Amino acid sequence: MATGAFADRIVCHPGKSACPLQATGASPSSQTESGKSFVTDEESRTLDLWQKETDLATAELYRKYTQDGDTRGLASLERLERSFEKVYHEAKETVVANDTPAVWSVYNMGYIVKTRESLFSIDLVHRRAKEFAPLLDFALITHNHNDHWRQDFYGAMNGAGKTVVSNFLDNYGVRNWRRDGGYVRGVKTFRIKDVEIRTSLIDHNEYLIDYTTAFEVRIGEFRLYHTGDSGSGTEPKLNAAWGRPDLWLFFPGCGIDVAEAVRKINAKRIVFGHLWELGHKTGRLTAPLVSRALDSARAVGMDVSFALWGDRIA
Repeated sequence: MATGAFADRIVCHPGKSACPLQATGASPSSQTESGKSFVTDEESRTLDLWQKETDLATAELYRKYTQDGDTRGLASLERLERSFEKVYHEAKETVVANDTPAVWSVYNMGYIVKTRESLFSIDLVHRRAKEFAPLLDFALITHNHNDHWRQDFYGAMNGAGKTVVSNFLDNYGVRNWRRDGGYVRGVKTFRIKDVEIRTSLIDHNEYLIDYTTAFEVRIGEFRLYHTGDSGSGTEPKLNAAWGRPDLWLFFPGCGIDVAEAVRKINAKRIVFGHLWELGHKTGRLTAPLVSRALDSARAVGMDVSFALWGDRIA
């Protein structure tokens, strides 16, 4: 078990299509062993506001929104709709001039990444995700849970002959898809345009072993690490083989020991994602749990923050 600020480990239950979470033995406060919290007042206000807004958006209302696009006046669903519009337009208009990519959070662990030559997604999930298909060069998917990929988005990409890298989908739309990307299970290194990619398998939780693909992405001298849903016991499998990441897109849930994980990877910057997944009926990664994760990482000296929907991270 974790010690210190994250002894109330966030636990992911087995056998679910998403990743319900809970805090066990938890105190409602966000504090380290010394009693000091590293969460700023501004962060606390933001987390509290989003908590109040997302509490009103039930999983059923979210499901209806994904089908008809009606936000029903709910602030969180309106934010989610605006986030897509913002990222879609900024991604088209942004020009990247060096190795540091532009990175946007769309929703959950879903990101859009733009380099000098490429535009790609990681775990892109939104009711309008397929609108990105004509713009993207390729897509990366960490695992087979419906809060990390959509069938219609995959179909649009595959149908357009674009590479979709995952550990569970065929990618017959791409010539030489087994060589150049597509279905990948385990360690593999390949290149798409100006982006080098290294895959490896990590555990989603203590039951779903080697279920999630972790992606190391190298763009010139810039290193990006995305670990999807990484859970209890997988800390030894985390591996930045290409050196210290400049940016780690990290979900501090599913039972992972945050302090142990961040010490091991020692990324220059860590950004938490997968906040308030609206499709979860219970156990979303809520404000108190985000605060505890921030404290756990900051207590060991890491540069860590969280990404809200629509945020440009880099």
